[in-house]
Amino acid sequence: MSVEAVARKDFQDAVRSRWLLALSAVFVLLVSAVVYLVRPGPGQTFPTSALLGSVFVRDALVTTLIPLIALVVSYNAVVGERESGSLKLLLALPHSRADVVFGKVVGRAGAIAVPISVGFLLPALVAAIGPLSLQPFTYLGYILLTLVLSSAFVAIAVGFSAGVASNRLAIGGAVGLYFLFVPLWGAIQFPLRLYLGTGGGPSWLPISGSGLLELLRLINPTGSFKIVAGEFVNGALFAGGQVGAQGGAGGYGLSTEIAAFAMLAAWLLVPPLLGLWRFEGADL
Repeated sequence: MSVEAVARKDFQDAVRSRWLLALSAVFVLLVSAVVYLVRPGPGQTFPTSALLGSVFVRDALVTTLIPLIALVVSYNAVVGERESGSLKLLLALPHSRADVVFGKVVGRAGAIAVPISVGFLLPALVAAIGPLSLQPFTYLGYILLTLVLSSAFVAIAVGFSAGVASNRLAIGGAVGLYFLFVPLWGAIQFPLRLYLGTGGGPSWLPISGSGLLELLRLINPTGSFKIVAGEFVNGALFAGGQVGAQGGAGGYGLSTEIAAFAMLAAWLLVPPLLGLWRFEGADL
């Protein structure tokens, strides 16, 4: 498959670069710092769910830093080669433009998966000897969900990179998307939550105030990730709101959990397709 060939070359080029080694080192240091910050007192242990559900991992590390890294690493995936002229050489081989776009998504997502996996696994193995009561299935499942989130932002960045004609536009788009989805989204929801939580909301909307808030949370890939990952860590994923295996009550219904998975899948597919639509008609 041509997609596989493009993805393999993109991955190999990425893993040979110095930024991948730097990212791996940064993730090991950050996760190690988190394990140290949330460690219990002497003689006590804490479960994997306490680590993964902490604000340090969920908000400071996963949903803030990983989207930024994914966007920065992937924003020039297509447009960078387009400006340098190497894209013409790539397309001279038996690769279609669709092969290039989706191959770049797979290659960059695979490259980013390396530092994320190393960064999570090494400190956990060390901490498991000490205070961490490691639950391998929960921990590995959380890493996989984190890789889905990073892949979604890679797909967004590559789609944008395929749809624009210059690195300057690609950088502006990546920065704008990051600020929209990470810091600004919460700022937008806060006044709406206050307004709709007190019974407000226009009557002409075909959705209730609580439904609108839930939709806003699902649209953001980090919001969908928090729903899925939180339920998974608490042992309540697909439990229909029943008490999870870890003793926590599932805060979301089955339909919301399925919608969150569907939204993450949409972010993996729709941005590259939109970028490909613009890329197909572009004059290189």
